[in-house]
Amino acid sequence: MKVTSKEEDSTDDRKWKKLALYSRCASCTCDGWKRAGNGDSLYDGDEEWMRDTPFNAACRRCNHSLGKHVENVQKKKEREVRSLLSLITDAENMHRRLKGDDSPEVLQVVLMLLNMYKKAISAGRCKKFFESPFGSPPFEPLSITKIVCNFVVVKNEGKRREIEAEIETASTFLRALNEWSIPVPSSSEASGKEDSLERRILFARWLLFCSLPREYKSLQRFQLVNTFGRKLLLLFVPRLINDLQRCRGVLDEALLDNVLEFGSDLLTALIENDSISDPLTTYALPDGIRTPSAKRGHSVWNVSNGHLSETASECSEESGRGKRETLSAFDDIDDETMERIVAHTELKAKIPKGITYKMDAFEMDAARSETSRREESMGVISFHVISNRMELDPCQSKVKLSWLLQLQHLFSAQLPRMPKEYITRLVFDYRHKNLVVVKKRRSVIGGICFRQFPAQGFCEIVFCAITANEQVKGYGTHMMNHLKDYHVGTCHIYHFLTYADEFAIGYFKKQGFSENITIDREKYHGFIKDYESATLMGCQLHPRIVYTDFAIEGKMLKELFESAVKERQIPDTNRKYGGIEHIFEEHRGSEVPSSEVPGLEHFPEGPPHSEDFEVRIRSVLNKLKADKSAWPFLKPVDPEEVKEYYDYITYPIDLKTITERFKHKYYVHERLFIADIRRMFSNCFKFNAVDTLYYKAGYDLCVIAHALVKAAFPNSDIFPEIPNAEPEC
Repeated sequence: MKVTSKEEDSTDDRKWKKLALYSRCASCTCDGWKRAGNGDSLYDGDEEWMRDTPFNAACRRCNHSLGKHVENVQKKKEREVRSLLSLITDAENMHRRLKGDDSPEVLQVVLMLLNMYKKAISAGRCKKFFESPFGSPPFEPLSITKIVCNFVVVKNEGKRREIEAEIETASTFLRALNEWSIPVPSSSEASGKEDSLERRILFARWLLFCSLPREYKSLQRFQLVNTFGRKLLLLFVPRLINDLQRCRGVLDEALLDNVLEFGSDLLTALIENDSISDPLTTYALPDGIRTPSAKRGHSVWNVSNGHLSETASECSEESGRGKRETLSAFDDIDDETMERIVAHTELKAKIPKGITYKMDAFEMDAARSETSRREESMGVISFHVISNRMELDPCQSKVKLSWLLQLQHLFSAQLPRMPKEYITRLVFDYRHKNLVVVKKRRSVIGGICFRQFPAQGFCEIVFCAITANEQVKGYGTHMMNHLKDYHVGTCHIYHFLTYADEFAIGYFKKQGFSENITIDREKYHGFIKDYESATLMGCQLHPRIVYTDFAIEGKMLKELFESAVKERQIPDTNRKYGGIEHIFEEHRGSEVPSSEVPGLEHFPEGPPHSEDFEVRIRSVLNKLKADKSAWPFLKPVDPEEVKEYYDYITYPIDLKTITERFKHKYYVHERLFIADIRRMFSNCFKFNAVDTLYYKAGYDLCVIAHALVKAAFPNSDIFPEIPNAEPEC
């Protein structure tokens, strides 16, 4: 933007004048424009001067113009300018807070943060994360969430039924701790100087990384239960228990008693049993049981008792952001045009490909695993993560032991260079897990043996094989995709490492592995098993990709885009840009801003992903699944029961599939979620006649879904469509 010298003020003028106060001069080392007669205060909140001050007004300190102080800032992208303005707003709020009556410990952290903001703004840096003298999260190798999970397993001796019963209490404890406002440490609580210092450091870290970001949106916010570990539990849980005791009469007594007992038992276990907080000791939950999570716990605190409920916090954040303008890219394609695009894509898919047709990467990957995906949906094959837990559960399933034996024989047959004793030892080692492919619920036809190192942030793949007579059917690709989804969705581990011999390198390259290792060497050196005449390969996983759906979804999106280009006749489609691989390399594993992609510099950034967004989707899904009319949609249609269904319905969807996609972070925008809901009802009305019970159930649930979606996403331009034809039964 150009600076105008007109005296009439505008929004842009005020923005640049505001930035001039804090920005380094382009002609000298002055760190901000100073106006005459204002002393040295930047934070007096008086903005009347902006109306009458021209851009050629001289700085009181360096005598250069106001325009010179924004010259460097004007070269930045619009997104960066907005971030700098956000930093300035938070800095002004911090300055006002320093005049308040907060405790010295709080004011000390706020003052330190304000000074860091001053330096960042003056230098034009707009990061959400600042290096602090208190270190960087996470502060301990094992988080509180993982310690609680280990405690649940050890306390109940690995017994499935007891663990299932305690997961809810563990989740409520985590939520209570996560939303608790930690009190300012007092000298009376400490048992010595070292203890007092430890408390003050932990308090400052919590304030800086967990509490203050609720008020100052330019700060990156971290969850307490994922940031801290054993030290915080030992020092602060006794005080947490005291605060919870004061809630008697407000909370449900049974719920409160369970949480208090859980907290006391956990504290005792931490003192008596070091293994639950030892990063080198792994305790795994039984298969199928979800890890305790603060998000799934019951709310304990409310605003009246001095603690901020997570739900209330999220709602206030949403309202504070305001109703941001939605991306025009979502608004400029009407439903009629979209239907034509989809129809054109479906028609194109039915046209037979010529002999010389060359498939792209998405098509090859989708075709490679098509057979295995179809067999999985029909129940012919299934995937299971199992391990030998004889020490924790001597009565463990005989079926799983049988699968482990079959897997051991399979690895021995397919990997003849490996000693059989070595394979047996690793497959049955409790620290190793195994993903097995089971066909017709009896025989193991493939598997991957792996070991996780959560504290180091990677997983080592030890053995990987498919039985000889089942190869070249896509089982290997689909198996590896399941392993990726398991680590992304359940374990939150985003790096795979393996040593591949000359025969396996080709397979691993097809699965996204490379000899270019993206994880730091010190993270894995000394942990991973080294093999002679083998190549170390690695694969970095993205937290927002569902790998079992990635190829087919990517293929479909590519085809839809090609059809949209032809439909809309977008100009300049022949223009070619350079590669963007280097951009993704710079943003390893994180979202790439559209402004950094050539050709999208002027495309507006989307609104930030709200934590409340997931709460609203979860609420809609739970209410739909709980309704009496949801029975036809709770799981995919069984092809054995309705043989012709998949001949008519090209893109089947159901509430179970939608829930799985939600768990795997597929819904990055409300439109994707609503589109799946619409498609589910559209498939129902398309396949079933109006006089059937299925049509009636779909109609009744669609009416409810329309109201729920409209209440949850009032600004959306699409909603579930209620058909004109009412049910006749």
